[in-house]
Amino acid sequence: MKKISIEHLARVEGSGGITATIDGYVVTDVKFFVNEGPRLIEKLVIGKTPEENVNLVPRICAICSISHKYAAIRALEKALSVKVPPKVTLLRELMHLGEMVESHSLHIYFLALPDYLGFPSVIAMASKFEFEAKIALEMKQFGNHIMKIVSGRFIHGENPVIGGFGKFPSRKELVWIKNKAIQFLPHVIKTVKLFAELNYPDCPEAETLFACLNPEQDEFGFVGDEIILSTGEKISVQDYKSLTNEFIVSHSYCKRSHYQGKPYSVGALARINNLGERLQGESGKMFKKYFNPRWKKNPLYNNAAQALETLYSFERIPEVIDKLLKIPDPPLIKYTKNEGKGAGAVEAPRGTLFDYYEISKGQITYADIITPTAQNAEDIERYCYLAAQKLLEEGQEDNKIRERMDLVVRSFDPCISCSVHMVQLKKAPEESWKEKLASLKKTESLVFVGVGKRNHGDDGAGIELALKLREQGVRNVWLEDEIEEKNSLWETNSSSPLIFLDAVDFGESPGKIALFPLQHVFWNSMLSHKLMPFIPGPANYHQLKKSFVLGIQPESIGEGESISQAIRLAMKKILDEIRN
Repeated sequence: MKKISIEHLARVEGSGGITATIDGYVVTDVKFFVNEGPRLIEKLVIGKTPEENVNLVPRICAICSISHKYAAIRALEKALSVKVPPKVTLLRELMHLGEMVESHSLHIYFLALPDYLGFPSVIAMASKFEFEAKIALEMKQFGNHIMKIVSGRFIHGENPVIGGFGKFPSRKELVWIKNKAIQFLPHVIKTVKLFAELNYPDCPEAETLFACLNPEQDEFGFVGDEIILSTGEKISVQDYKSLTNEFIVSHSYCKRSHYQGKPYSVGALARINNLGERLQGESGKMFKKYFNPRWKKNPLYNNAAQALETLYSFERIPEVIDKLLKIPDPPLIKYTKNEGKGAGAVEAPRGTLFDYYEISKGQITYADIITPTAQNAEDIERYCYLAAQKLLEEGQEDNKIRERMDLVVRSFDPCISCSVHMVQLKKAPEESWKEKLASLKKTESLVFVGVGKRNHGDDGAGIELALKLREQGVRNVWLEDEIEEKNSLWETNSSSPLIFLDAVDFGESPGKIALFPLQHVFWNSMLSHKLMPFIPGPANYHQLKKSFVLGIQPESIGEGESISQAIRLAMKKILDEIRN
């Protein structure tokens, strides 16, 4: 009996992992576990007004906050019998398209593509695929811009409200967005070709049930009052529980969903499978060119589906704006009801998002939010099981199985924070840096690399530490600029653990020391850092996995400042430990 585990999934939003238990040549169990705490948002909004609810619910997630706000507004307007005019609906669609562009471009280029091109991260990938990285950044920035103009801010904008908007964008702002979207189209078409033509492995492949919203008038889109399944069945959004059937599992804080006792999938791949025939224009042409039966059974094609939806969004943006420019700004629709109940749904980037509220005496008395990742969790486990079992039967090594499960989970683009609805404060790993350093010293010869900028306050700590180690006769000590000038470090120390000495902001008090894997910097957004751009080019993935950061929480990194007293005390502790 053995276990193959990924304790911390890289390049996904949130903290989660996957474990396969193997007995001989049989995979006995696969668990997709979420480490973040149980949902609280549904309880936090009880007793709040509908307006307060609209402000609170998007805090579930900073990536798809537009979708959360939109779903909440749709549900509350249903409960309060509010019907908005066409211009409001169009402007909401525009802000939603902005989020699709931002989120999809982030996932396909920054999180997924490095897997298929053989790089551990987009930072490493950019050294050889600079154009792709730049286009991805520009598309993401464009999506952010749309959200800022319509919603009021890049994240958690407060301009969309029940009954309309606080302010409508100017004609100049809308025309700029329209023209920019048209300029992007050639690059977005290339994006679809890139991701549709990737060599996706045929393991795992198995049929599943796909679910998404069914837009009105048989069009493609991201909003609807009806759910459509790949079987052809249709369900009213007001009856959403007959689809989702949520339940809990003991190994994860993320709830699960089954439809008629079986897993199902939501997201871009579900939308393309169920609605792709409705696509028009260039996205319709691309669908007809690239869609094939493998899209119906291979979750890895979700990357291609997201690229296709990105193209649809860029084509749809000018159409929406042309309609907006012809309609005068309507007043805010005010409601008089203080009781009611209703469900609302939108297609978030990762899949169908359901909100349901009950209101009494002007306050929320019950709330239910069903997120895409909570619905996908069962299929994530199932496809990882299928992949592990097939590769095991083929005699593949544990690392191959681990890498394929990692690829499968990432293809679903899970949003783990959404799945549990709870804010988590992330800090540096809790393990003792002294014990970890001592353990590394016992087993292998260490290589130390000083990183930072001199004369920039505490940011010079890594460089000064490295120089002091050299003065005291410690071998294998390098400086950042020496690595940039020559790549011999990677050739002569390919098997030795690398310890990067640096000032790293991990949200602790000044002088706090932590020793953690270098990859923790790459995938943890809480660790504000320059990501050491000189590393990925010459280093291979094996070296990166054996590398660590011995970081000190800085007090100040202002230009011209000296190293603070708290950091100097920390540097002395590190020097003493390395010398011992």
